[in-house]
Amino acid sequence: MIYNAYAEQNQQVSGINLVSCGHIFAKHGREINRPCGREDWLLFYIAKENETFYMRNKVSASAGSFILFAPGEKQHHSYEGNQTAEFYYIHFQCKALPPEISLATSTVYEAPFNRQICDLFDDIIEETLCKQPLYEKLCIYKMLYLLTLLERSVLRKNRPNKESFERIARAVQHMNRHYDSNLSLADYADMCSMSKYHFLRTFEEIIGSTPMEYRNHIRLQHAADLLLEERLTVEQISALVGYSSASYFSSAFKKEYHLSPKQYQMGIR
Repeated sequence: MIYNAYAEQNQQVSGINLVSCGHIFAKHGREINRPCGREDWLLFYIAKENETFYMRNKVSASAGSFILFAPGEKQHHSYEGNQTAEFYYIHFQCKALPPEISLATSTVYEAPFNRQICDLFDDIIEETLCKQPLYEKLCIYKMLYLLTLLERSVLRKNRPNKESFERIARAVQHMNRHYDSNLSLADYADMCSMSKYHFLRTFEEIIGSTPMEYRNHIRLQHAADLLLEERLTVEQISALVGYSSASYFSSAFKKEYHLSPKQYQMGIR
């Protein structure tokens, strides 16, 4: 059994117009196979059970997962379970997704099931069926809200867990206390009981910069304080904060503060 709703009008809102939407109740063996896709965009959401997508590899996705297809992209997926599955979909037209939406197409996104997502689909279906004044505008705004919530659900799922935060905190604390130390990336990874590449990726996700960029920033902050408070040469300060080369320190300092160490020390602003 399938509930379909058709917009029946071509009024655009923010360059987007709704074509159709629906709530699907699927039995074993239901299959969609469009080698050349469709002329419109498709948002497909799994509300109950699972769906198998035939991409480069076979991907099985559970409730809460979704996929976005652009016009002309191959669509091949089927339901292989024994219970009744539930799916929602929206077909819409636009030249390109709004820049605020960062979802990739032909990508199966896995996220926890969210009843709010289903409620939004139901709202859009009801608006499209009833066709009250300005329903097109309401549908597009609700769809953009829906896409934003879906994107948030992916970001939450991929957010580093508490254990990762605690591990990375060890390296961050060491960098703040021993910023002059020239430990390597592998040293910091060992400190956090992680592989070098896992440590690097997780550090960037949590802190927003690479480990060495972060340590360099801490060093330059301390160097700036020393330049104003101590009667030390640039070479001495460079060594104190962990740089082996005064020229490299000067270059890094100027990049950070847009002044040379000497100019900063002299109070030139």
